[in-house]
Amino acid sequence: MPFPSCADLRCGSALVLFLCCNLAVAVDNPVASTSDVQRTITIATGEYPPWTGAGLPDNGQVNQVIQAAFASENIAVKFFYLPWKRAFEETRQGRFDASSYWYDSTERRTFMLFSDPLVINRTVFFQRSEDPPIQWQTFADLSNYKLSATVGFTYTEAFYQAVDSKVIDPLMVPSDTQNIKLLIAKRTDLFATEEMSGFYMAAQLHIDPRKLRVIEPALSTPTGYLLISKVHPEGEHIMALFNRGLKTIKANGTYQKILARVDDTSFYDPAKIDKAPK
Repeated sequence: MPFPSCADLRCGSALVLFLCCNLAVAVDNPVASTSDVQRTITIATGEYPPWTGAGLPDNGQVNQVIQAAFASENIAVKFFYLPWKRAFEETRQGRFDASSYWYDSTERRTFMLFSDPLVINRTVFFQRSEDPPIQWQTFADLSNYKLSATVGFTYTEAFYQAVDSKVIDPLMVPSDTQNIKLLIAKRTDLFATEEMSGFYMAAQLHIDPRKLRVIEPALSTPTGYLLISKVHPEGEHIMALFNRGLKTIKANGTYQKILARVDDTSFYDPAKIDKAPK
């Protein structure tokens, strides 16, 4: 996953547009083929609200950005929601045209082409707001606290080194939802996840966001990308079109409008809550 919180793109030529109009959709095979109308590309993705999600408006903010970028190049998009590991592996093998959205890593660079940056997320530690603020600069400052973390989430190399060296000993759980429940139940003192995603999931659990405190500094500020397999025969061409489309929607203001919806929501900003959830 994302990881998934949370990150700029462009291109332009009549020849490329002509080529696009001669590409198409394979009905039974997720990987698109050629046509004289329009191309539809397939994107493997996963659940990481509010950034991605099958039940979210426009498939979530990041997937909406991706869809808008391709649309500016006259390319349609179809999202397939899978477990994150499977989404990556099947895209790596060429069964899908692309996958959204991923943080950077050496392993991923080995197999995948990376788009221009999509969004910049913030991975942060959450604590209960009723408790004294926790101050931290190094992981040693957190050694006396009960932490939890999510299996499969992309934390930092320093985080994993602190775990390996027993500086911290987080309880590893299957989901961020479980992390929030443990925190509110006072079974843990801290958990780390993407900032917007943490607030969103709390809202889904009817937890007043004012019960959560983000402690600074952020654990990391990872950049998210669209990935295309290096074995995809048209991978570089599709990526060039996408990057051009991303630059287009940044230039015309579409990109900013989509991401502004993330900040302008009551689940994230307690001041906009008329009545706190019970």
